[in-house]
Amino acid sequence: MSEKARIRLLSAPPGLIACAFGQPAAAAPLDLVVIGDTPYTAEDEPMMAAATEAIKRMNPPFVLHVGDMQSSKAVCGPPDDRFAAQIAALAPIPVIYTPGDNDWTDCVTKIDPATGKHVSELGRLTTLRQRFFAAPVLTDPAFHYIQQVGTPENARFDLAGMTFVTLNVVGTNNGRDLVLGDDLALATSAATERDTADILWLKQTFASARRSKSEALVVVMQADFTHLPRTSVSIPCRDAIADESRPCDGYADLRKALIKGAKAFGRPVLLIHGDTAPFIMTRGIFTGDAPNIWRLNGAGDVGVNKQGQPQGLRDVTHVTLDPKAAIPIKAEGLLTHQIPEWLPPEWSPPEP
Repeated sequence: MSEKARIRLLSAPPGLIACAFGQPAAAAPLDLVVIGDTPYTAEDEPMMAAATEAIKRMNPPFVLHVGDMQSSKAVCGPPDDRFAAQIAALAPIPVIYTPGDNDWTDCVTKIDPATGKHVSELGRLTTLRQRFFAAPVLTDPAFHYIQQVGTPENARFDLAGMTFVTLNVVGTNNGRDLVLGDDLALATSAATERDTADILWLKQTFASARRSKSEALVVVMQADFTHLPRTSVSIPCRDAIADESRPCDGYADLRKALIKGAKAFGRPVLLIHGDTAPFIMTRGIFTGDAPNIWRLNGAGDVGVNKQGQPQGLRDVTHVTLDPKAAIPIKAEGLLTHQIPEWLPPEWSPPEP
């Protein structure tokens, strides 16, 4: 069965047919599934097995994986086989994956048994690129799927009148904290190059979405870039690695580009990410920014907050996107049917 035949839209498919002949597809509600921050523990394994079967019954056009295929305590390397098996179990449904910090930047906390030294995060990213990004995930021309040259984990494609973009933006202050396994100057240069590539890809995607008259732009990444200490907010890292004596915000420039691009775009911008435990949705990122940004922190991570209260949801997320609706993104746990908490933005970043 082809990818086009498996597309599950909630309304009639003439827009999809038009897209196949090179014309803009009409916007229509779209069901999909988001996975991230799981499996971390043995308790997550039965959930993932049940979710896999539920996803196959649902048969969405693709699955979005927002990173962290493993816990931060897992050894970097062997879990790849488990993740590859998970992708194979969902086949022929494609899995659109963007890496998380547990998958590469946080690998530096482990010791490589072959060398007795900390794992190289740059070497780890190269491994991920070779294993999961060497070939296009979506091969049907109707998706207009392309990858960014030099940063193949950054991809862009179109479906149901919407443009989707993945960005390699990870937790741990976007990989700017805790560099142990690589030469510091080399790691700093690589981080700056990745930031530059992410921002360029985002700007090009906004331009592409405007040209194709997309009804919405869906931005997919791992990091919760609202989760930062106030002391480092709006001080861009750029050519620096953060430490206690030199705090900086690894997301400052990207956040600015997203807000500026969303204001100019004028249509819904739907930000889907993982990284932190709360299963929440907000309108906007911070108070007073672009109101056409809608943010979903997906299910998966389970933990406790600073007050010792449980938070998060052991599940994957069933998402419905409808650019024409007053609320263009809706979500619930695929197995639990629990809906995310609506949370107003808690703070605004100060001016730099």
